[in-house]
Amino acid sequence: MQLDKHWLIERLKYSTRKVEVVQLAKSFVELGVKPDELIALSLHPVESVRFHSAWVLENILLRNLQELDYYLLDIVNYLPKVKSDSVKRHFTKLVAIGVNRIVNKKASKVFEKIFWSNDLEPLEEVCFKWFFDEEIKNAVKVNCLEILFLLSTREKWIAEELPYIIENQISSGSPSVRARGREVLRRLSLNHSR
Repeated sequence: MQLDKHWLIERLKYSTRKVEVVQLAKSFVELGVKPDELIALSLHPVESVRFHSAWVLENILLRNLQELDYYLLDIVNYLPKVKSDSVKRHFTKLVAIGVNRIVNKKASKVFEKIFWSNDLEPLEEVCFKWFFDEEIKNAVKVNCLEILFLLSTREKWIAEELPYIIENQISSGSPSVRARGREVLRRLSLNHSR
């Protein structure tokens, strides 16, 4: 597998188009490359390898959501270590989808129990930090806001703080952040009225 891993890293340096990434995802699955190898490559010193490994990972896991359930906590644990903006975008998207599956009871009970029994404070911290950081891309902020909303279904303090945070940020946010902020406020008020 060492030769395949070398080939994998080399190939990730040059992939740029969506169609190539989709094909790479299929090839990596056929080669038996595991998502945790791609997760680890998200910290590679070469930016293109980091970016493309996260993009390929997203394409692999979104084709098999049960596999996303399995690797969700690995991605959550890597999230605070991620420095690349593009990797942040792909990873926060995967985390938002994965946590949504857990909150909406689409993941197996085993993964649901494992997820909620873990220390999620680092995930909460990184989402709040990135949501407030002016240097963070809007797509990442929107994903972080979604993750915080989903966590608020279990963490009362987040549900209490989130409206104030959104109201404070909504006026200066991008159109996508304002739209998601209004949507999250609407959903929070629906949850509160139940």
